[in-house]
Amino acid sequence: MNRSIRSKQERKAIGLRLRQVIIDHSLSVEEISQQTGLTTAQIYDRMKLGNLRLNEATELCRVLEIDLQWLATGYEPIPYIEGVTHKLTELSRTKPEFVNHLLLAIDRLWHEERVGKRL
Repeated sequence: MNRSIRSKQERKAIGLRLRQVIIDHSLSVEEISQQTGLTTAQIYDRMKLGNLRLNEATELCRVLEIDLQWLATGYEPIPYIEGVTHKLTELSRTKPEFVNHLLLAIDRLWHEERVGKRL
């Protein structure tokens, strides 16, 4: 997770997700420290600031049994995405305009969420 790319708010959200998973797993920072090789001070820093290096994030995800993508973005993997993609591909052959409008709407919603305001 490149520190120069992520905003302060995004990094803080990563730290909050990390803190919540540690609480949910009822683990102590000392236990995680022993399993990851990070010091307790480093773990507290990562929870507070969210400034994880990729190797640290990967190791924490392994120990905490969480998805790296979820830790980085907060989004859960989409179940059945392959089926949805297949259906959209089929529909694009018979109703390409509908699929185009649907994808544009999804893109607009994603952009609104990302920017945080309505278009």
